[in-house]
Amino acid sequence: MTYKRILLATDFSEMSRHALEMAANLGRQLKAEVHALHVRTPDDDQPTAEQELEAAIPPAYTDVITERQTCRATRPELGIIRTAREGEFDLIVLGTHGRTGLKHVVMGSVAERVVQLAGCPVLTVRQPGHEFEHPSETSHA
Repeated sequence: MTYKRILLATDFSEMSRHALEMAANLGRQLKAEVHALHVRTPDDDQPTAEQELEAAIPPAYTDVITERQTCRATRPELGIIRTAREGEFDLIVLGTHGRTGLKHVVMGSVAERVVQLAGCPVLTVRQPGHEFEHPSETSHA
């Protein structure tokens, strides 16, 4: 499979910055279009989301990240999936916070839900140096 249209989903977090770097590098290597997306939820009071999205793309990546857009959705994963489907993207790239245990159960994972529901491949990017702890290693018998 060749990837010609890559959707980068960002929430402006540190993990999203790593995903941005990965998406830009993939875009260059594959000569693919990369579009950046920020999903605003109803409780999101960011009237300047477009400006924040523009500022989140460093000048070094403006050659490969050709489009920037925001959308509104009740849940971030729904906005990401809808945008990917409507834009006929071949790949979604997004950061993951890597929550485990109770935090994961309570908060869930946008990345996990995108992986489960997307109609195209999804690449999740963790923060470099983040060590994965297997749940069985942290539970007490």
